[in-house]
Amino acid sequence: MKYAAAGAAFLLLIGLFIAAAGSVLTSSGGPGCLVTPGPDSSQQPAGTLDEEQKRNATLIIQAALHRGLPTRAAVIAVTTALQESHLRNATHGHLDSLGLFQQRPSQGWGSPEQILDPAYATSQFYDRLAKIPRWERLPLAHAAQAVQRSAFPGAYAKWEPLSQRLVDAVAGFCVVSAEGEGVSAVLAYAHAQLGKPYVWGAEGPATFDCSGLTMRAYQAAGLTIPRVAADQWRYGPPVPRGQEKPGDLVFFRMHRGEPQHVGLVIGNGQMIHAPNSRDVVKIASYQWPDLVGFTRPIARKAAR
Repeated sequence: MKYAAAGAAFLLLIGLFIAAAGSVLTSSGGPGCLVTPGPDSSQQPAGTLDEEQKRNATLIIQAALHRGLPTRAAVIAVTTALQESHLRNATHGHLDSLGLFQQRPSQGWGSPEQILDPAYATSQFYDRLAKIPRWERLPLAHAAQAVQRSAFPGAYAKWEPLSQRLVDAVAGFCVVSAEGEGVSAVLAYAHAQLGKPYVWGAEGPATFDCSGLTMRAYQAAGLTIPRVAADQWRYGPPVPRGQEKPGDLVFFRMHRGEPQHVGLVIGNGQMIHAPNSRDVVKIASYQWPDLVGFTRPIARKAAR
């Protein structure tokens, strides 16, 4: 009885995911909610995923949620599986690579039979990801590469927008659509989050970290930008200091060539940002000694 109930629940979950994935490219989430596709999807839109791919994506995402991991872990895992196997439980690959993540028995991932069990392979991926120091703050490609040791580490990043939307669909994340377009929608969303607590790795709706807030604000305007500050810094066209405008991103604390904090410019030398675990989303001056620079993600959308 217990296993039958679990199987029925899983089949129901798959059905719900298929319905959600079909609506990712339009709108979903109920009245007032928007799951936006953004212009920077990978070459395979969510609507073209077949049943096997949807089933495997759901398993990967649910495994992260059951472990209590941030949804960022699921985005990294789905991205990795998209790149390594196109979300298929492949029975072959380079050398002795197998399964969703193309894990190798000769590299200690398990026996071939174990690796070809999607649940086992996913568990192994998360076990190794969790051992990477500060994995939540790494650019996605760096986190995936630290687990996989791929010969093509630069290939992961292209899948992040699609993976983010798939995870949002399964996790039930709702972005409240803002009136207006472009910068107006970005600013309206950010203003609506004022006073909400900072939680490291959080992407809303009740708590945020700095880059989770900026990512969701841009998603409300129909633009999918990367998740972490370092990737957001590389995403948007740079803006010379003194020429920043409302809606631009402002970055701080350069460390090893990558900024560690990001805020959203609102004008008059001020920004909305999620500062740290002792504070809440708030308006503050961005005239800090460790200011790195500005970027304009909305310009990238306009250029398309």
